[in-house]
Amino acid sequence: MAFSGKRIRCTVSGTVQAPVDEVFPLACPVEEYKWIDGWQCNLVYSESGKVEKGCIFTESMSAPFLGYTKGSTTWFTALYDRNHHRVHFILITPISVAQYEIHMEAASADTTRAKLDLTVTGTTQQGNAFVEADAKDKTQAMLAGLARMLKHYCESGEMLRVAG
Repeated sequence: MAFSGKRIRCTVSGTVQAPVDEVFPLACPVEEYKWIDGWQCNLVYSESGKVEKGCIFTESMSAPFLGYTKGSTTWFTALYDRNHHRVHFILITPISVAQYEIHMEAASADTTRAKLDLTVTGTTQQGNAFVEADAKDKTQAMLAGLARMLKHYCESGEMLRVAG
């Protein structure tokens, strides 16, 4: 019998009191140093030095939220549409693959509507066990935390400190 992966999907939506053209560029591994406390990544490939279609980077902060407690997550930028404020990433760990879609739009000249959508699929038995056990809660917590940090930074100009 062939392996069949289990899947969950989580979404967080909200508003940020800042123009979309200021908020959207922050969805970039290089720019995330400004607003994600403790952020560290390795930019594996990027022609521009920032996020773009085909950009690849690795980091280890998301791995526990994707069921993999040691090691890193490889991110591949599948879509980058600056004009429509959309970026889609594929996140790969040894036990799961996730699709992370960020969509933003101007609600007004000074307000951004943001939607963060993450779908996680187990690619191994361990990945499936994670998806069936606590992936939904962990993934939802990660997205909510990112949304809070982004909102705080955009509205205050300061990083929200959360790491011990």
